[in-house]
Order: sequence, then structure tokens, then C-alpha cells
Amino acid sequence: MQIVAKVRQYFGLHFQESIDISQLPALLGISKNCLDLSFMQVRGISLSQALQEHRLNKLFAALTDQPRQGLGHAIEACGLGQTKGVVALFEQAFGIEMPLFMLTCRRAADDRLFRKDHQDADALVLPT
Repeated sequence: MQIVAKVRQYFGLHFQESIDISQLPALLGISKNCLDLSFMQVRGISLSQALQEHRLNKLFAALTDQPRQGLGHAIEACGLGQTKGVVALFEQAFGIEMPLFMLTCRRAADDRLFRKDHQDADALVLPT
């Protein structure tokens, strides 16, 4: 568990950068086999899958928080710029098509802005 936690912490600090997975064992002072086995036992996925999952989760959060930033910018900011098929990976991971996800995030952001500007509960009720 400690090995996986250290790697996840490393991913959290460096996910935007190009990460050479083959150098992680040396950075952590463990063998490649130990690292691979730890991830398979604890997470049930490979180290490269874990990095991809981390980056996709960051992309999800980035688009949720700032849906108007532009998809290409968000993809690059999450370290996924060199990965082909990011949209397909995202859709597979989260089970929602990217255009629908973006629309939902934009509407939610608009709602948050409206509620911030109209904090009175009566402003949220449509007249009949």
C-alpha cells in the first residue's frame, strides 16, 4: 500500500509532465517487479493504466470546474496531450459522450453563477 501511495503522490505532483514510467522504480528505490506487483495487487491495474486513470480523473475535474477553458487546453494541462484518442478514453472511462459531458458542465457552471448572483430563494422559483 505504501508503494502505491507514494506513486499516486508522485502522479499528483507530476501528472502534467511527461512521466517515464520506467524511471519510477529508481526514483522510489524499488525494483520494477515490486512496483508492478504492488499495483496489480492493490489496484488491479498496471502502472501505466494507473497514470492514465489519474490523468483522466484530472481532466474530468478540470472540465467540471472550468468547462469553457477549451477541451484541447484541458487535455494538455492534464498531461494527456501526447495520448491519441483521449476523448474515446474519457468516454469509455466515464460512460458519457464528451459533447454531452461538456454541455452538462457548462449548464452546471451557468447555474452556479446564477445562484451566486441570485442568492434569494425566490429568485430560483419560476413565476406561474
